[in-house]
Amino acid sequence: MGGLVAPLFMMANKSQRQSRKQAARREKLRKQKALQKPSGATESSALLQPQEVGQAMTLAVQLHANGRLDDAAVIYRQVLRAYPEHPDALSSLAMIESVRGKPGRALQLLRRAIARVDNNAGYFMNLGAVLDQLEERDAAANAYQRAIELEPQYPDPYYNLGDLYLREDQPDQAIEVFDACMNAIGREFHALAYKSFALIDAGRLAEANYLMDIDQYVRAFQFSAPAGYPSLAAFNEALATHIKSHPTLQANVMSTEHGSHTGELLDGSDSPMSAMVAIIHEAISWYVSQLPDDPQHPAVRWVPAQWKLTSWGVVMNDRGHERPHIHPRGWLSGVFYLTLPEIVVNGSEQHEGWLEFGRASPDLHVSAPPHPRHFQPACGQMFLFPSYFYHGTVPFRSEQERICVAFDVEPV
Repeated sequence: MGGLVAPLFMMANKSQRQSRKQAARREKLRKQKALQKPSGATESSALLQPQEVGQAMTLAVQLHANGRLDDAAVIYRQVLRAYPEHPDALSSLAMIESVRGKPGRALQLLRRAIARVDNNAGYFMNLGAVLDQLEERDAAANAYQRAIELEPQYPDPYYNLGDLYLREDQPDQAIEVFDACMNAIGREFHALAYKSFALIDAGRLAEANYLMDIDQYVRAFQFSAPAGYPSLAAFNEALATHIKSHPTLQANVMSTEHGSHTGELLDGSDSPMSAMVAIIHEAISWYVSQLPDDPQHPAVRWVPAQWKLTSWGVVMNDRGHERPHIHPRGWLSGVFYLTLPEIVVNGSEQHEGWLEFGRASPDLHVSAPPHPRHFQPACGQMFLFPSYFYHGTVPFRSEQERICVAFDVEPV
């Protein structure tokens, strides 16, 4: 009997520890639910305890990032009732007030945050955005410059400052900002893409054409069915079915309008996409072999010694299109097609469903009119291009689906 005492005592301790852990988890969930009120809920008058502030801010930031601004604002205010000068809560609440069209209120909150912490680049970045919203352009530019001084490798202030100069019809100053961004960070494809269009506004067309040489750097690679498939049509059908049933397929995400977008297709599972990997690598090697001997050009200078692939599928429906965008994490991007509506195959004067280059995002306030170039998709053809080239697709009208696979070559 004596030999049973120790094991039973140990089991009791283990059980007690498990009970305490479960109780702690329940208490954590209770606190999260208390903080995470539904939109429009009345704010509690109970003050947060010091040990609850970090958890509250983490939850608020998550809600803020997910677009649940009302819920996030409730928690930021709870934090500020307990700690009226909490700088992160002040700055974050300020940006919600800005989005709600209350820049004056946002400015007050940000000035309180900066009075408490005057060396945070993010606060000055937010201050610049709010001052810009209030049309105080010089003060906004100074705030962005201060953010850059505090954290030279933080790219967002460069973007906003350069865009401010473009709106003020000062493209040469914008180019200087984008160059400074790349000098500080290195390979920075947003700044490079923005510079390419700023050069057009500045009338420096030879430089712009050099960076965005579509004839030189947009290439079409022809391929046949991968091993294991009797025909290209059979492969396309298998991969299209895989994409349409993919568990990550979501409607109208990323830059896709009137269509759906998957997550990663190269997830290690046995799928039709696995058969394409060797062909994609062959296409990449072929593209590199076609590059000109010009080490000054970004597409050549930044050829990665090693890379990884990331890939996703897109299913477009009637009126479907991709808004102009770039892939800042990639060096090279590519796309190939599985299903094409007849209007795309036959062609139209409006280039419906075609791949388009040379149109900037509306968020970049360039004044020069676009001069886009269009490429007609075809099955068995893969387009490859530098990831900083702005690209999108032309909307099409058809009840037939347009299904494609895109990929990025990301430097390792």
